[in-house]
Amino acid sequence: MTGSDWDASEHDPDAKHDERSHTDDRRTDRDVIEYRPNREQRGTLLSVAVVLLGVVTIAGALAIDFAESHAWNAALIGVALCVFGAYNYYRRANQELGSVGVETLAAIAGLWLLASPFLFGPETGTAGPAAAGTEIGAGFLLIVGLLAFGVGSYSAAIAHKRRREADARSTAVYDRRGQ
Repeated sequence: MTGSDWDASEHDPDAKHDERSHTDDRRTDRDVIEYRPNREQRGTLLSVAVVLLGVVTIAGALAIDFAESHAWNAALIGVALCVFGAYNYYRRANQELGSVGVETLAAIAGLWLLASPFLFGPETGTAGPAAAGTEIGAGFLLIVGLLAFGVGSYSAAIAHKRRREADARSTAVYDRRGQ
């Protein structure tokens, strides 16, 4: 505000905002601007789906007879999916928009699960039941990877769309009249 826009006689020295001391941390209604762009908590089910895919990946790494490299890969990617989904669930449950970047990371983790059986290949020297376990494990990684990629991509696209449609965050205007 410029000096010509206000009149010092308008200042009320007994106003609530002037009664605060510098050591007091109380806030008045004028100090707080509420910004809740996701009041309906939309997208929480997508975040739960990412967490569940992470849990299924970890359980598969423990239950299926994987090659050692595939088991560690599946366990680490499963933990990453759990973290990504839990983070976005926390944001969305607190009426914020989901993170597009984190959901994109979940989609990339799904792509990694899709590609990892081909990149690591089967363990050399496996024959008999161990080879069948490796084939089942590779199929498991392909299915879970495809689901994780699909859910992560869809969630990222929806979060990006909602972010573009959300109202702009209001900014505070501090009233310095009479000071």
